[in-house]
Amino acid sequence: MEIKRVGENKIRCALTEDEIREMGFDIDEIIGNGEATQKFMRVVLKIVEEQENISLENISPMVKAELLSDHSMAITFGGDSDLSFQQLMDAISDLVGQMTPEKMQEFRNLSKEERQGVLDAFLDQKKDTQEQRVAEEKQEKENKKKPSKQQKELKKRQMICALRFFDLDEASRMGRACFEEIFPKSSLYRLEGAYYLIMDFSKFPRDEMRAFAFGAVEYDAGRISEIGQISYIREHGDCIVKKEALQTLMVL
Repeated sequence: MEIKRVGENKIRCALTEDEIREMGFDIDEIIGNGEATQKFMRVVLKIVEEQENISLENISPMVKAELLSDHSMAITFGGDSDLSFQQLMDAISDLVGQMTPEKMQEFRNLSKEERQGVLDAFLDQKKDTQEQRVAEEKQEKENKKKPSKQQKELKKRQMICALRFFDLDEASRMGRACFEEIFPKSSLYRLEGAYYLIMDFSKFPRDEMRAFAFGAVEYDAGRISEIGQISYIREHGDCIVKKEALQTLMVL
């Protein structure tokens, strides 16, 4: 497998069909099976992380896979700008929020590559705003050498999100597709006919965040990252599973 850095925030991996087969995977299975895709991505990511001359420290949680005409595969980790986990979740929420129910169904029927293309195009439109936000955050860090207790708490809160489901089977499938060995803190609530899986990604490994962000959109019916809305769910919803809700759902 050829691994090289193609930009400040991008790493590209090229694999032949034989190399993919030697890893225990089949190209058709990778393309057509969501769980197989996630397992394959984790294997590739582990190989990349083992390279002494390659660091994923500044790589954003974006993943793009391309099937080439000769049945080889190119996988790109990262993007043109280094999006934080919170920014990525907000971008996905904005994209889905702008879709009508009909457009949302069309989006769900797209292949993973097509969905990734739609998300990439949407992120390109937001590029100028993101760059400005990154510049402002950098300036703020320079102005404040030591973050306050309030700032630390805000940063921690920004790693919490809630996924909405109308069917617990979808939540179960999402968990099996996106998580394997390491799990975020999680709880499950029911409010106004919907289920809300609240997950806390504080101190969570970046590679696991990447797998979650890439795969969750296929299963949920919406996502919430605003701490006020999450607090409302906790206050007014019925708590079904207080701890380790994700692991509980995965064994259903």
